[in-house]
Amino acid sequence: MKTVAVLGASGFVGTAVVERLSAQGYRVVPLIHSSGNAWRLARLGLPLAAVDVLSGARLRAALSGCDYVVNCSRGDDVVMLKGLKTLIRTCRQLDVKRLVHLSSVAVYGDPPHPQSTQETAPATPEKGSYGSIKLQQDDLVAQASREGLPSVVLCPPNISGPFSPYLSRVVDVVRRQAFAVLEDGHTPCNLVDVNNLAFAIELALEHGSSDGRRIFVTDAEDVTWADVLGELGQLPHISLDLPAIERARLVQLRDGLRSPSIRIGRSMKHLASSDVRMALRKDPFWGQIDLLLRSAVTTMGSRAVEALRRWIEGPLRVNRETGAEHIDVPLSAQQLRGVRHDGGLARRELAYEPLYTFSQSMAAFRRWYVHHHGLNTACRDLILELF
Repeated sequence: MKTVAVLGASGFVGTAVVERLSAQGYRVVPLIHSSGNAWRLARLGLPLAAVDVLSGARLRAALSGCDYVVNCSRGDDVVMLKGLKTLIRTCRQLDVKRLVHLSSVAVYGDPPHPQSTQETAPATPEKGSYGSIKLQQDDLVAQASREGLPSVVLCPPNISGPFSPYLSRVVDVVRRQAFAVLEDGHTPCNLVDVNNLAFAIELALEHGSSDGRRIFVTDAEDVTWADVLGELGQLPHISLDLPAIERARLVQLRDGLRSPSIRIGRSMKHLASSDVRMALRKDPFWGQIDLLLRSAVTTMGSRAVEALRRWIEGPLRVNRETGAEHIDVPLSAQQLRGVRHDGGLARRELAYEPLYTFSQSMAAFRRWYVHHHGLNTACRDLILELF
């Protein structure tokens, strides 16, 4: 019997992978960070090992005897990068037959490169973003593959299906009327059902090349945001009377969320601001410096002092109603991605064909959502009042 270790086994994807592989006759070793989200795994009767991916010794003991390793783990930057290096080193030491690593379409940037219909497009994520970390992971896996560790990198978009955190967030934002619809919802929405992704991971254990190339895994349907909203609109507490938004305005709101570029003048103003100086005064040394500077400034006269204040703090601003305060900009701005990722490579390399259609996936999500929130019980009306 072939043995597969699954890191991040208690996560949304990891749990589906463990369930899938167990049902297909693999011996599965679920590796978790903590038991907090492992209730679905516990009912399978499998031993659950809590492993720190930063500990080479513990990881080596947990992976001993495993033929394949699936990496669905997530965490902070240290866990995702240093932990992955430890995992790769351990897999090589134990002669693991194949590593299957989960990437993300976020590596292609936001918005993605226009050529990212194909996996070979330039990967251009914003520095410091989640996509940037995932790209560094992909590079580590590709390097490991070149050095002799057979590896497959699967690259999914947002993940749907039962238990989907992503769709749950969309439902919440739509329910609050905080989703602004772009171009009547006719922009692409890339999705993959979690069970389709688990199936692709199973195929990647033994099929296709293992050279560390990214492979898109999607539901292989031309789904739009209007399709997604239409499916979610069948839930009992959802109204699709949503605000519309122009592309230029949505771009402006999205760009307004991004980190400003570094400017020396702006940084000096910030250092001289009252909030920063108040914090620095708590230190005796900087408090004395601040006192001396304020004494020097008072000798400049009231006009000079007022001009200096305006340079540092800027003019007094009055907030104006923009009509966008209630909009969830990060989620609404996903409509700007505009690229449909092609799943042709997954079909050719892995013989992957989705097990579930988009409609089946959304129906399964609705059934789970209704049951999970008690909307199919006698308390439904009360629950809807509390939403």
